[in-house]
Amino acid sequence: MNKIYSMLGLARKGGNISIGFDTTKADIEKNKSFLVIIAEDASEKTKENIIFLCRRHNSKYIEFGEKEILGKSLGKKPVSVLSVTDKNIASYILNKI
Repeated sequence: MNKIYSMLGLARKGGNISIGFDTTKADIEKNKSFLVIIAEDASEKTKENIIFLCRRHNSKYIEFGEKEILGKSLGKKPVSVLSVTDKNIASYILNKI
């Protein structure tokens, strides 16, 4: 799992991560998101809304990690939801899980 967090940190530095509900929603609607990661301890409402959007736009999503740890790996405060906008990084994460 540490490799996934490291990859997320590198992806953020490379500009391949969108953090937060609104930017993730925009990525999904514009078909820019290759993978949506939802924190396991995100609120039920957030989970429902993001999963609904992902299903509607045929975007892949996973529930992974905790808000605190995701945020720390990205150099941010707690993060409930994020979008990976690079195909290779998304497939790397999916293969490691």
